Amino acid sequence: MGELRTRKRGKNWEYSFEGARIDGKRNPISKGGFRTKADAIAAGTKAKAEYDQAGRVFTPTTISVADYLDYWFENYVKKHLSYNTQRDYESKIRIHMKPVLGKYRLASLEPDIIQLWVDDLKIKKGLSKSMISNSLACLSGALNYAVQPCKYIKYNPCDYVKIPKVPVNRDAQAKADYILPVEEWETILARFSDTHFYLPLMTGFYAGLRLGESYGIDLLEDVDFENRTLSVNHQMQKRSNKTWILCNPKYDSFRTIKIGDELLNAFRREILNRKKNMLKYGQYYLKTYLTDDGTITQARADITVPYKEIWPAAVKESGELTNTDSFKYCVRVIHYSLNNPLFHHHCLRHTHGTILAENGAWPRTVMERLGHKDIKTTLERYVFNTNKLQSDAVDIFEKAVK
Repeated sequence: MGELRTRKRGKNWEYSFEGARIDGKRNPISKGGFRTKADAIAAGTKAKAEYDQAGRVFTPTTISVADYLDYWFENYVKKHLSYNTQRDYESKIRIHMKPVLGKYRLASLEPDIIQLWVDDLKIKKGLSKSMISNSLACLSGALNYAVQPCKYIKYNPCDYVKIPKVPVNRDAQAKADYILPVEEWETILARFSDTHFYLPLMTGFYAGLRLGESYGIDLLEDVDFENRTLSVNHQMQKRSNKTWILCNPKYDSFRTIKIGDELLNAFRREILNRKKNMLKYGQYYLKTYLTDDGTITQARADITVPYKEIWPAAVKESGELTNTDSFKYCVRVIHYSLNNPLFHHHCLRHTHGTILAENGAWPRTVMERLGHKDIKTTLERYVFNTNKLQSDAVDIFEKAVK
């Protein structure tokens, strides 16, 4: 914009400068009433800087990486990302980024500095490849925001950084790849058959749902007994204020999937038991409601609540809501009482997809059933490279050439 100008009008001083043209016409910005020329210059300099920065709260050339990360977290992460992602990013920023990169100016952050930081995550901290990759992705997301829409820097230096080769942690890999044997599944199911963990286990194994999706089922709306389908419309998540909400499933992977007798009968049994418990507890039974902003709330049966009633898949006998944090107890019991340290809820999903693949299901069908955002995840990460499939491939080839 134009230069700052001052002039005396009567006894007082005024500053002015040219703003952006509007409809091709000049747009002078001015303010008067200052007692001295120095006062007008000081106020005008500040006003022009604020105008030129278009509302920015700092000068990009002087801001530190630490302060910029705080700015990005408050203005982007908290507004657009889930609570779990917020917690993950806050931890990475606090533990891994700020202690090393925070001292640099944002404008001077170059690829070589970030490469040294990434290498040290491996050499000095011994982090896994996935943790290093996720930490770099977090920083890259922050710097992408600095490029666009903020225009604080011209390019993202993370684009030129390479992830170092990290030896595979065999224990962690074994847990990530774990497929639950049928006999182990039967033991787990027998242990939790009369608990509020039963449906989250069943929907993981028989429908391949994520943990949050299992807890996000509304028995009143999502289960269609006539058409034998289950609709995945929500996932349960925790907000930063410790309240629980129902929000869109991961990747907005809304889907309606066919389900069989085992899961349908489990839903029927839960609905019947819940009706019995409502009669048993009467006015003291806790009903569950969904507010307009997606917050889950509860109230006694004798209290009128102006919100939509829902029937979450997992509640205690009294109707008290359980959540994904509650499932940690189930996992601990399986680890220590049932002696299966490899178990995690996601292994049910992994097992579901793998059983489908090994028995001839089309990859596209498995992808849609699991709610993956693309077929690559289905093919590479989950299901289509087991020992059985490798053996089948050998048999197919040998039969073909005989």
